[in-house]
Amino acid sequence: MTKFLTSTALVALLAVPALAQTAADPAPATTAPATATTATAPAATTGGFGYMAMPTDMSADDFIEKNLYVSETDPDTAATYNDADADWDSIGEIDDLVISETGEVKAVLVDIGGFLGLGEKTVSVSMDQLRMIRDGDSEDDYFIVFTADRAALENAPAFEWPKRD
Repeated sequence: MTKFLTSTALVALLAVPALAQTAADPAPATTAPATATTATAPAATTGGFGYMAMPTDMSADDFIEKNLYVSETDPDTAATYNDADADWDSIGEIDDLVISETGEVKAVLVDIGGFLGLGEKTVSVSMDQLRMIRDGDSEDDYFIVFTADRAALENAPAFEWPKRD
């Protein structure tokens, strides 16, 4: 159920910027024909519905519970990997996303350490620090790599949600 709510919230929040632009900046009644660049870009239809997914888009449902690998060197995003690189260290699993009111992914929450859930802690990682590397064995799969050393994540402060009134 949590996955369903998270993925639904992510989809809804990602649509907000397109809806906001449509409402704030409506197109004039007469417009010039679309150019090749605007014709290929996905656009929301009237009312903000009808987003057409791009091949590089990912589902929050697929993103959550993926292993997070840590690498001290920035991975080559153009390379094809059939297995996790020998220099990557599996550090934990993605547990959740922190999403702002405007739909921006503020942080990725990762469960690290521990054994069978004991001694495990959740830390936040910035979304822009993650690299999605396509899996050469599976067109629909990918590796998620964070460039840092293992100690940096292990020593990161535990994430805690603020108390809400």
